[in-house]
Amino acid sequence: TERIKFMILAHTIVGLMPIDNYQFSWYWLAGSIIPDVDHLFVIYKHKLFSWDKLIDAEKFEDKYNIHFKTKYGHSVFGAIIMTFPILLISTKGALYFFIGYLIHLILDWLDRDEKQYLYPLKIKFRGFLPIFSMPERIFTAFLILFVFYLYIIL
Repeated sequence: TERIKFMILAHTIVGLMPIDNYQFSWYWLAGSIIPDVDHLFVIYKHKLFSWDKLIDAEKFEDKYNIHFKTKYGHSVFGAIIMTFPILLISTKGALYFFIGYLIHLILDWLDRDEKQYLYPLKIKFRGFLPIFSMPERIFTAFLILFVFYLYIIL
């Protein structure tokens, strides 16, 4: 869907940003995109295998009672659980992964769709931006220019 294209693009761009002495980090990149794995489970569970069904469900989550941002993947709890195995491999990598994950959640906060960031608490969050809004597209374009600046200009 259009939203998926732009938001995954924005999360990936954030993950491509250099950190730690202007170096690329696979941990940072993984942390910035892994939270969206829950979308795949939602697609499979609701059999949204055609583009038309997927686009319609994405645009009208409340109408179909389908939430692509699950409480397990899009929560601080999810960030902690997903970070733990990485902690066993690399403390620094786990920190990068966790921060990338939290930045992903912060970027998603702006969207109108429902999120449960504080799961297992049943507090729900909704942002103010419509899905695939002009501000999202402008922000994504800014991120592209910023990453270009960081890698090429600096």
